[in-house]
Amino acid sequence: MHYIDDALGVCAGLSSFPLKPPYHIHNYPAFISSATGIDMDEAGLTQITKRNRTLLRAVNVRRGLRRADEKPPEDHWKKRFPELEEGLLDAYYRFKGWDNQGIPTKESLQELDLDYVIEDFEKRGIIKNEQS
Repeated sequence: MHYIDDALGVCAGLSSFPLKPPYHIHNYPAFISSATGIDMDEAGLTQITKRNRTLLRAVNVRRGLRRADEKPPEDHWKKRFPELEEGLLDAYYRFKGWDNQGIPTKESLQELDLDYVIEDFEKRGIIKNEQS
C-alpha cells in the first residue's frame, strides 16, 4: 500500500490502518479510473505497483545495493536472531522475485515487461547474459 500511496500522493496514514478506509486498494482503482479515464481494476493496480517496486529496486541495484546492505542498525533490537533475520530476508526476496542478493531475476523482470532492465543489467555484469 505504501507504494500505491506514494505514487498517488496520498498520506499512508489514510490507507495503512486496518479499518478499511476509503483510500484503500479496494477503492483506488475506481478513483484512478474516474480521474484518468484509464480502465483500472485491483489486479491491474497490484501489477503496476509490483512493476514500480521492482523498477525502484533495479535502480538501487544498479547503484550497488546488495543483500549485505539490507540490515538494520546493530542497536535496532535489544536481542538479535540472525538466523531468523536471514530466513525472513530470503522469504522476502523470493516473494518479490529477486535472487538471494536482492537482484530482480530475469523471469520477474520479463513478467513485468522490464526487458530493458535485463539488457542494462547484462551490460553492467549484474546478471549474466545466457548467450555469452
